[in-house]
Formats: sequence, C-alpha cells, structure tokens
Amino acid sequence: MTHAFMTLLDAVALGPDPTEPQLAHFGQLLLRWLEVDGALPAAVLGLPRASGSQELLVPLHVVAGKPALYLVSDGAGVTSPPHGHGTWAVIAGLSGTERNIVYARDDAAGVLRPLRSVDVGAGEVLCLRTDAIHATVAAGNRPTFHLHLYGRPLDELPPFASR
Repeated sequence: MTHAFMTLLDAVALGPDPTEPQLAHFGQLLLRWLEVDGALPAAVLGLPRASGSQELLVPLHVVAGKPALYLVSDGAGVTSPPHGHGTWAVIAGLSGTERNIVYARDDAAGVLRPLRSVDVGAGEVLCLRTDAIHATVAAGNRPTFHLHLYGRPLDELPPFASR
C-alpha cells in the first residue's frame, strides 16, 4: 500500500495550504484509488470497527513532515466538539456515516457559526482547508470506517484540546 499511496500523493502536489479545487481533485483521485483491487490490503479492511464509545485511529502511512494517512473508526453516536486541525484534511468514507458540521469563526462576536452539514458515507469525500473548523458525529447505528488524510502527521500538530 505504501508505494501505491505514495504514487497517488505524488500525482498531486498539495503543499502546506492547498486550494479547495486542489483538495477536491485529490479527493476524487483518492476515491478512484480506493476502487482498485488491493489499494487497501485485506488486513486493513479486516481491522475491527469501533464499538460503543470507542474511537480507533490506525496509522497507515506516516512519514515526518509529509501528508499522513489514518484509518479512523468511531462507535455509533461518538462525537467530537468543534476543532481545527492546523493542517488540511481529506476524509474518504469506507462504511458508516460521519456527519461533519463545518463552522465559520465570527471573531467580532467571539462565536462559531455553523455553515453546513456534510455526511461522509461510503464512496464520499470531504475536504477541509487548513483553517477549517468542524465537529463530527458517527451518525446512524453503525460505526464509521473512514480514511483521514492530513497534511502532516497528527503527532506534529498541537494537542487536540488546544485546537
């Protein structure tokens, strides 16, 4: 998977702050890549899904200073409060539904205002720019099973509580 994934990443030079069209193009390439037999090895697809209030994060391709790919599974109903990543993100659905509420920061009022709600299910993608703020919930009665690609590895980002 590493070689094929690196080839995919090399196909689009995303840089530290890609534009929305660049992220959308990469998101579509990622979905097409997932349609190829063996893109994700059976061992990855066979990993357990989260249950109850579990949140599972499995690093699939992590190299210091480079975009990093994770497999994420959240138990049904698991939520995350509004947060930013400090880098761009592309979320591709494999199974289950991750509902994302995307916010705008209203600095004058000191509040976040919901802009839109985006459900990411199997075969769907959501792209978030570096400055994006969102909250998530594993919607429905099934756990999520999604790929999350971040512009940098998570261990290089500020702690979640500070974002």
